[in-house]
Amino acid sequence: MTKVILPILLLLLLISCKPSTESTDYFGQPYPDSIPLVFAPNIVSMKGRLEHGISFTPDTREVAFGILNKDDFSGEIFYSRKVNEQWTEPAVFESLKNECAYLPYFSPNGKSLLYTQSKADTYNVYTDIWMIEKINDDWISPKMLKAPLSSTSREANACMTYDGTIYFSSNRNCDGKENCHNADLFYSKLMDNAHQSADVISEFISLNDEESVFISSKEEYIIFCRYTDDETCADLYISYRDINNNWIVPQIIDSTINSKDWDRRPFVSIDNKFLFFTRLQIGEQGLTESDIFWVNTSKLFKPFVYHSLSNTTVQVGEKFEIAVPKDYFKDIDDKQLTYRVNKNQFDWLNFDSEQMKLSGLPPVEGDFELTFTAIDKSSNMTDDKIIITVRK
Repeated sequence: MTKVILPILLLLLLISCKPSTESTDYFGQPYPDSIPLVFAPNIVSMKGRLEHGISFTPDTREVAFGILNKDDFSGEIFYSRKVNEQWTEPAVFESLKNECAYLPYFSPNGKSLLYTQSKADTYNVYTDIWMIEKINDDWISPKMLKAPLSSTSREANACMTYDGTIYFSSNRNCDGKENCHNADLFYSKLMDNAHQSADVISEFISLNDEESVFISSKEEYIIFCRYTDDETCADLYISYRDINNNWIVPQIIDSTINSKDWDRRPFVSIDNKFLFFTRLQIGEQGLTESDIFWVNTSKLFKPFVYHSLSNTTVQVGEKFEIAVPKDYFKDIDDKQLTYRVNKNQFDWLNFDSEQMKLSGLPPVEGDFELTFTAIDKSSNMTDDKIIITVRK
């Protein structure tokens, strides 16, 4: 009897210890690779219907997305949720029925939904930031977020971090200026349970619009849309925070994702695995198609300079050793980066990538440019340059 029971107990033990392999269900869609695909055709993205902007709750059991009316540019928010492990058919969000609403973004805790709503008597040109909260499993009590979040200008969209900081786009900096229509990106921190001020992200200001902002829940990176040129129109950009909590120079997202159409309205799943965005096709007759696309993030996240190495001066004919920061580069979805340096150009230089140490014995004076390269698991590469000055 014991011989029979022991294998059964062992089998039960193995089953109980087996890690969960349940995958996240996005309307039963097969996961995309590094080339964007239309998301949920004939379910979410329908031919001829203008979808724009999508957001999932962090547990991926609720979704909201926008529908645009091409005739008057009014907006509706559609909603779906999982019931008995099946997605309901997307339909107008009952809590906002009959409202002109756009661009829903769930908060990182899934208990509130930010969106924008048209101001009265502005022909759907000007919008304010609104929020609706989930209480006892019901979405109730929508309210406008007053100044400093909403203003007399147009706020295009808003999203939130874990600590309640709200990032949004607005053209409020144009107030009182002639021929100014540019939108910029702003943020407002939650202090004493209130958003008391709003500050522009000065690092991102350009001659073009910055809008369609998405902020990661931990505030590690930000994605936004910027008008590029007449050939590629609007493209998605990404920026990361460095060790000093500053935003680095925004980089245009990989050409496998951006297109010659208008790429806007980014949203990244809470696990950082998938990027969702809206692609608009605009022709001679105006806006002809607007669909939601999705793509895995293998070409979205690349190594970035987090803790840069400063230029340095060493003595000719003297050995030196420089500690290279172990967090010189970071990558959102890859903790094990590969490093290399163009040390072969200088036979007196050595780089130990295991110990992260740079050493050498320079025989001559001069300024020597070193290029550090970080490579991630998807073969994405990022360079950073420093100057080693050799003096007597």
